[in-house]
Formats: sequence, structure tokens, C-alpha cells
Amino acid sequence: MPVGRRDCVGKAPPANARRVTVTPPAHPPRRRRWRVALGVAFLACTAVLLALTVALIASRAAVDTTGAGDPPYVRTDRAVKMRLLKRLQRPPQLLILGGSRATRFEPAYFEQLTGLRGFNLAFQNGRPEDAWAFVNFIHRRFPDTKLRVVWFIHVEAFRRQGLSLGLLQDKDLSRWFPAALIASERKKLPTAPAELPTRRARDLALTEVGPDGAVLRNRYDLAEERGRPLSRAVDSSTKAALERYATTEAALYPRSQLYFERTLRLLSSMGTTQAVVLMPLHPRLLAAVRPAGWEERHHEVMTYLREVQGRYGFGLLDCSDLATFKGDPGQFYDGFHAKQANARKLIRRVVEALPSAFARDGGTKP
Repeated sequence: MPVGRRDCVGKAPPANARRVTVTPPAHPPRRRRWRVALGVAFLACTAVLLALTVALIASRAAVDTTGAGDPPYVRTDRAVKMRLLKRLQRPPQLLILGGSRATRFEPAYFEQLTGLRGFNLAFQNGRPEDAWAFVNFIHRRFPDTKLRVVWFIHVEAFRRQGLSLGLLQDKDLSRWFPAALIASERKKLPTAPAELPTRRARDLALTEVGPDGAVLRNRYDLAEERGRPLSRAVDSSTKAALERYATTEAALYPRSQLYFERTLRLLSSMGTTQAVVLMPLHPRLLAAVRPAGWEERHHEVMTYLREVQGRYGFGLLDCSDLATFKGDPGQFYDGFHAKQANARKLIRRVVEALPSAFARDGGTKP
């Protein structure tokens, strides 16, 4: 009777049966190449998606055709901080004004030292015109609040420059300037998507801002994480500063002076004393630019500030040299922008040197 497969189940193989080892066949070269190609394609697609995501974030940061003003509407750091201001339930008592070098200064640290609630209103290329518009907006919204200001400036703070896009596009800010000036300045607004300031949009997309207006993270952190050494960053700052001093005049712009003084007059009418502080530079940068035009600009700005100080009585502190507050040369992102450790040392120095600027209602000083 023929033997079927079922009959062999449970039976031992014959003693003379040969053992056969079965080796699974290797993948043919063609299949192996196919798998490698698939992996490469996957990585390429991932990189493309990441690039598209960054581009999308930047484009959304740059333009919003449903925002204020005629499209395309450019989103700016002024718009970001205006939105944060409108969310405040209680008014700030202390404003931090200035340019990008002051954007990381912490209102919370000022409050720790002075007891005053603060808000950071420093901007990229912050100007006296920005201060005038924002102080008026806050004063109009909270008319009973006595605002105090710490104004961090540098020797380029009064050079000729147009109004920022953020002032031009927001009616709550542009209303504080003559209509003719706004009409003239609005001519520089982009009229098509191709004219959008893409680099500025990319920087804004990479910037994280806290509810009190202070920058928590931006492109300087990313550059550091990617391994850019401080020495190279200072070299880049030095090159940029020397080029600027070689191509611009050391002259104060009358319009910026006008709005600086108007802002001081408005603040003085509230019965508070203000503080004006010249910002520090990295020692190597300062040594390079002193003979190249910085010294002339510094003298011009300080002469002007002392003259205005006689009329408005604000506190004035020159911290251009890092040694004035025992700063650390290693605590910079580049030649201009200080890290938190230096920022806090500077803040402590300002509070200690100019206590009247931080006196609370009733005359109590920190």
C-alpha cells in the first residue's frame, strides 16, 4: 500500500535517511539594490518635507492677507508684541525699550529686584519712533498707570532710518504720527508676495517670545547649537560694524530726536523718572571700532543725552564698556548681543545705580 504523508507523522525517520540542511537563499543583488534605493528615497522625502515645513512657517510669519492693512500684510515683531499687550489683564508698570540687544532682558528679573510688573518692548532695530507709538498706546489703554521706562540704546540709536513696517500697518500705532508721514512711509510697503522680506520672516519664525514680551529663543541659539564659535561670531559683528561706520555719517537724525524727547515729556508728565542706558559691546569688538568711528558717535550721543537730561531729569548710565558692570566676555552670542548672565548683571547695575527710576507709588525705592 502506498505510504502517504499522514503515515509518517509521529514516526522516526529511517536510520539510513540522509540529513539535509536547508539554507535560505540570499537576497538577489537586484533586491538588495532596490532596498537601498528605497531607503535613500525615504530620507530624501523626509528632508524635502522638513524644508517645506520651515518654508511654510516662514511664509506664514511673513504674510497674512487677512491682517490689518492692505495685502500682503507683513508680520513683524511689533505686531507680535502688540498682540501680547492686548492680552494683558493688568497694565505693566515698567517698560523695557530698545533694539535687538535688549529683546532678551527679562521683565521678571526686573520685578524680582524692584517689585514692578514689566513688559519688554525692545525690537529689532528699535527706534524712538517705536517707543513713542507704544507708550501712547499703553497710556491710552491704561490712563491711570504711571509708566516707568528703562531705555537701552547704543550709538546708532538716532541714525537716520525709516519707520518700521509694524508701525505703518497697525492703526493703533500709526495714529500717533502725522498722516503725511505715514502716507510717505507706506510707499515702501511690499505690494506683491515677491517683495516680502523673506530673511526677516525667517528670523521671526525662529523666534520664541514669552507672554511678557521677552525673547526666549531665536536664531542666535540655533547658530550656537550648530557649533558656531563665539570668536567667529565676534569676527562677523566686527566686519559688519566697520562696514557700517565706513559708509554712514555720525549724525543724529532730527526726527528720531523729536520722538525721543516727546516720549520723555509724556513719561515725565506721569510723575515718574526714567533710565537711559548705553549698551555694552564685546571687548574685542569695542577695541576694533573705537578708532573707526564709534568714538565719534559715542561722544555725539552722550553729549546729546546730557543736554536732554537737563530738561527731563532722567537717569543716565554709560555701560558701553563691559567692565562697568563686571560682565563676562564669554557671555555673548556675538559682538553685540549679551546672554542672560551678562543681561542680569547689567540689570542689577542699573537698578543699583538709578534707584529713583524704580521708585514705586509712594516713593518706595527698591
